[in-house]
Amino acid sequence: MNAIIMAAGLGSRFKELTKHHHKALLPINGVPNLERTITMLQAANITEVHIVTGYLANQFNYLQERFSDMHIVLHYNDHYADYNNRYSFQLALPFFGDSFVIDADTVMRDNVFTDVPTESTYLTVLRTIHGTEWCPQTNQDGRVTKMLVTDQEIPSMSGISFWNKSTATIIKNAFPQYATLQQLQEKRFYWDDIPVAMLDELSIGTREVKSSAMYEMDTQDNYQKIQELLQED
Repeated sequence: MNAIIMAAGLGSRFKELTKHHHKALLPINGVPNLERTITMLQAANITEVHIVTGYLANQFNYLQERFSDMHIVLHYNDHYADYNNRYSFQLALPFFGDSFVIDADTVMRDNVFTDVPTESTYLTVLRTIHGTEWCPQTNQDGRVTKMLVTDQEIPSMSGISFWNKSTATIIKNAFPQYATLQQLQEKRFYWDDIPVAMLDELSIGTREVKSSAMYEMDTQDNYQKIQELLQED
């Protein structure tokens, strides 16, 4: 089992705040956010972590020494400014399977990695900071059949998902048809679009975690709000 952390992005919505500091390494209660995440992975005995970097990639180098008792692998995306994150995910594709996939801007309060699903699963959350989100819809068997993009107050993707080997293999085999040069250059495409396009072929469930378990650090305003929410910890 391993974790794949997507951390190549520019964080442009943070403006001056991320001009010299990568968004994933902004401090939460004095600790860089990505360190918090890796520490939780370590506590859950997940010691192989693949981090896809791009913008300000050198700022992540210290993590290999900081977590020297883990297997921290950095994969550099040299096209982070001109390709979408499908290219980032492609760099980690050989290691995809029995994997947690984590958006680096996910700020965690609770360690959700200690309870490993047996099937591929979107971890969902009912957000306290509202906006348009991707919301998995399931049938009576609990299988995801549709993805809504909506501002409705319903459970949405949390930024963390788990993919077992069988589901990952299907996605890996299909990946090249979703990663042509034209598709990689289309900024509105994400790696997450690929399993959504294949829902008829995949068995994916959901697991809702409590709204205080994790937050999305997406703008300066909600970064400040998250800081306030976590100050009591």
